[in-house]
Amino acid sequence: MISPVGGSFRDPSNRVYTVTLPEQKRPAIYRGVDEITLENFEKLKTEQFYKQLEVEKRVVNTTLCAPDDPFANEILGAGWAGVLVHEPVSIVSYSYEWSFAMLRRAALLHLRILTDALESGWTVKDSTPFNIQFEGTAPVFIDIPSFVPWQEGEPWTAYRQFCCCFLTPLMMRSHQGINHLPLLRSYLDGIPPIEAANYFRGFSRFKRGVASHVMLPARVERRIEARERDAVPAEDRSQRKVSQKYVLALVESVTRLVKSLSVDIEHTDWSEYDKTHTYDDEEFQAKKGFVEEFVKEKKPSCLMDIGCNTGTFSKIAAEHADLVIAADGDHDAVQKLFMHESSHSAHNNILPLVLDLSNVSPNQGWAGKERSSFDRRADPDSILVLALVHHIRISANIPMALFLDWLRSFNCGIVIEFVDRHDEMVVKLLQNKSEQYLDYNRKAFEHELEDRFRVRTSQELKGGKRVIYHIEPQ
Repeated sequence: MISPVGGSFRDPSNRVYTVTLPEQKRPAIYRGVDEITLENFEKLKTEQFYKQLEVEKRVVNTTLCAPDDPFANEILGAGWAGVLVHEPVSIVSYSYEWSFAMLRRAALLHLRILTDALESGWTVKDSTPFNIQFEGTAPVFIDIPSFVPWQEGEPWTAYRQFCCCFLTPLMMRSHQGINHLPLLRSYLDGIPPIEAANYFRGFSRFKRGVASHVMLPARVERRIEARERDAVPAEDRSQRKVSQKYVLALVESVTRLVKSLSVDIEHTDWSEYDKTHTYDDEEFQAKKGFVEEFVKEKKPSCLMDIGCNTGTFSKIAAEHADLVIAADGDHDAVQKLFMHESSHSAHNNILPLVLDLSNVSPNQGWAGKERSSFDRRADPDSILVLALVHHIRISANIPMALFLDWLRSFNCGIVIEFVDRHDEMVVKLLQNKSEQYLDYNRKAFEHELEDRFRVRTSQELKGGKRVIYHIEPQ
């Protein structure tokens, strides 16, 4: 079955299609391209800089599909001049699910690719993070038609887009401590300069990069808006011709700026979970053993650890799973996990994502089909839900039945931990609550479980204050 990808219509020179085959775990990725894009790709494949990017796995492996391929033939019938085939990524994620360090690393990958291209007489026409995906903690560039020959005198045409999508949110978080994720979720095309300027007041305007990459562009765009209101015709704003050396210098300057940006990891309840959990050593080892037995049995192709904290159990699962999606709503916990896995992991099969588990990424964009919800993109065959139910019920006010319905929709084996109301963490949550959530107790939880799952095995922890279950769909 061939289906066009909802978010690939923006560039009229090509369109991405997924091909679902029963024997494959992931859909095959085809891309119809027009004549100019086809010619560019055939030249690009001979360029040494591109071959090196392929060797380093910084660009997705891409080949020209033979016209006798039945799926390619159908795509050619839609009017395309040629068809490319891309190696599929493990899972699609979006920039509004990435920690600061992930967005920064994606930005540096884009700048590295752009520099290599410019030095070889090419450029990259788009600068959106939707053109980059992560395989574990390694970013990879996926929009091969973005490579086009550089024209003499051409500026960095995607500079504004890069600033809106990468540089501005990075500076907002680094300089101001502003959470960039809700803004990127709202502004799918990036945070425009006029909007971004509202976040930089007083001395913050003089922090590195703000004046030149936010305040000045905002002032220019305001002037353009004022001059071209109502029926006033638009002016010719063609940029003056610049040298290749000038463009490379600008890209190098922005690269230095991005490298200089950083954030501190604040101490939260979850960023230090590996040190501050409430188990004694023996109980914690028992919990680890329960999880390890589960993943050893399942050997998942994709395991989802929701409420992963700093990834203690994600790392255990990664020893036996092809891919682990480690999701948590605490930015700094996910940031810490990403930074650790980037520098220490020999597997590179953990993808850390920042997700508010009571409000995961929805369908967005044109007709709600351009960017898919997290639920549609994630297809786990195993799930870990450890010490999370009490936060879902008490902190987020989501009934246990609804949460368990959501888990049941994935139709896979799950390890879930229930923290009873006598545990000190639940006592703390209830301390200043007028509503005492009398439905939150082990008996009620197990009743809801039995309506949707069968319990394979369970184990009490902390003297019965917590119980961990291995459950399977009914």
